[in-house]
Amino acid sequence: MSRLDEIRAKEEKFHGIDSQFLTEGLRLVLLLPAFSLLFFFGAWAYKGTSPEWWLKNIEPSVGFDFATSLTLMAITILLGFCTGLNIHRHRVRLTRMVFRAEVAAAEEAHRPVTSMHGYASVAGLISRTMASHNTALWLGVLATILASIVAYLDSDSEIGQRGLLASAALVTMAIGQHLSTRNRKFNMVTNDGLLTAYSPPLHPSTLEMVFYDMLRTQMDPLLCSKFDDFILDIEEHIRTGVEREFAREKFLMLMHRRYKGSLDRSTTNIELSEILTDEGVIEMLGHDVFTERLWDSLFDQSMNSYPAFYRLIERLEQDLSIGRKPDMPDLLFDVDLENIVTERANLFCYFHNLSDKERQVVLRVNSPDFRPHDLSLRYNLKPGQRSWWPDEVVPLSSDGDDDQLGRMSGLLQDGTLAWQNLLPEKTGEATLGIRLENVSGDLLVGRQINVRVRPEFVNWLRNTSSLTAYLVGSIGLAGAIILQLIAVLSST
Repeated sequence: MSRLDEIRAKEEKFHGIDSQFLTEGLRLVLLLPAFSLLFFFGAWAYKGTSPEWWLKNIEPSVGFDFATSLTLMAITILLGFCTGLNIHRHRVRLTRMVFRAEVAAAEEAHRPVTSMHGYASVAGLISRTMASHNTALWLGVLATILASIVAYLDSDSEIGQRGLLASAALVTMAIGQHLSTRNRKFNMVTNDGLLTAYSPPLHPSTLEMVFYDMLRTQMDPLLCSKFDDFILDIEEHIRTGVEREFAREKFLMLMHRRYKGSLDRSTTNIELSEILTDEGVIEMLGHDVFTERLWDSLFDQSMNSYPAFYRLIERLEQDLSIGRKPDMPDLLFDVDLENIVTERANLFCYFHNLSDKERQVVLRVNSPDFRPHDLSLRYNLKPGQRSWWPDEVVPLSSDGDDDQLGRMSGLLQDGTLAWQNLLPEKTGEATLGIRLENVSGDLLVGRQINVRVRPEFVNWLRNTSSLTAYLVGSIGLAGAIILQLIAVLSST
């Protein structure tokens, strides 16, 4: 077993413990410090006044009061908290080691991952998370040491009370430090382990190959490099006479259909055999990296991030399946935007020239609630194939490209799909006006879209909780230090 395989095996073992008990599952990294705070407050509340049942039955045997007993319990819990933090930190350290090893291996294979968009953000996130875990662990260790000193001295004394305050404040700050790392979880155990840690810094404003560009945009650099190799493998098995771009799009649309459950395995094999050789079908469906689980994870991530894109595609598929006539005889146009906008609005517009002549159209987007307030884009639409949009019902699957899948692949390949980001300026209800005009300014289509802008609740809650915990802990620690300084100065 190579060194990298050993590290992978360790990460998988520690990730299993971490995900089941520490940061997910039981979430002991949050429960343990919360319970320790309860015991600290109990020790503070019972200073000098142990309950009668403790005085009569237990204190003669153990030899210390109720407040000291609660402090010792808090110390025991804090030891478990520090152990859990250390295990979690070690798991992140192993993840970083595997990540760096895979990046180095990709460089040796002449796949420059470090120069790809998003590498710096992923590497920076892993390093910042590691630093945050180090800080949280040292805060927990310092809180445990202070609580041990308090238990040794006397929990009922004035200095003991200030020590309890400082220890509780440090634990609160450790909780806040840990919460700051939970918005973006990552691992290298699974191929999709970095997807949630990756923020796409750039995407094409016009998608040339729609599904290919959409999926590739949201992949982290390591997975993206593997995806490029996977696409090259597909192209090696394309049947003679099938265009590469058409084969790519049809394959990815098949994976999307299979993800939705609208195609069974036998139908998938039949459709794939129209673009790939028999050997290629077996290899692509049994790929060791791009498994069915990974495709499901990719489409889950994509549909959650860009629901407007998939609504637009599904609407086109429905219109195509029933043979619905387009609103304009020589131009297909559709637009969609997500109903709930958080950080940014993703506007998708589809154009398809059904005529045999090249034409130009102007897309105007106006809104007082988004930036830019006024957007004007001119698109040059090349002549498309009118046969891709028939007037009769189209079957779901059939021999050749006369079914819905083949025609949608052709429509997306010949058409133009624009993707624009709009930044909200306020929360609440927002409107967006869309006009499609010819170059002379005549209106072709007008739409108005109403959406709701709101902050992303889960991330907002975590960030707010982290800042609040850090602020409360800092105030408590500063208060304990100030009270101790006052006591020292007053005694001199």
